[in-house]
Amino acid sequence: MVLKKALAIYPVQNLGRWSWILVRSPDWKAILVPRGLDEDSPAFTFYPKRETFIEEALVSPVPVRERELLVKWSMSRTSLLDFAIRHELGHAFCNDPNEQHADRVAKLLEQKKAVTCETTARAERR
Repeated sequence: MVLKKALAIYPVQNLGRWSWILVRSPDWKAILVPRGLDEDSPAFTFYPKRETFIEEALVSPVPVRERELLVKWSMSRTSLLDFAIRHELGHAFCNDPNEQHADRVAKLLEQKKAVTCETTARAERR
């Protein structure tokens, strides 16, 4: 219910068919580490299946993990959930794995501005 409420303030319907999956905190690091992802990341997106995974500690009290995330991110659980959603929406809306681009879109969403995706023009090589 917490995740559904947090998602409701953003235009997630623009993604089309997309799944938001909560992962139990005790299982979180075991999922991230083998994939080469930062174990202190509270969320990640898997584009091929149009899925975003959110750690349980963002939506319900998990004291030890919540403390770890607070130290790493310097945000309350609620603020980190909001940031994680906006950041992952940045990846999802733009289909872009670039972290800085996702942060830029997260900022646009926070400011209630229209989402625009950056494109990199590449010179044609001959």
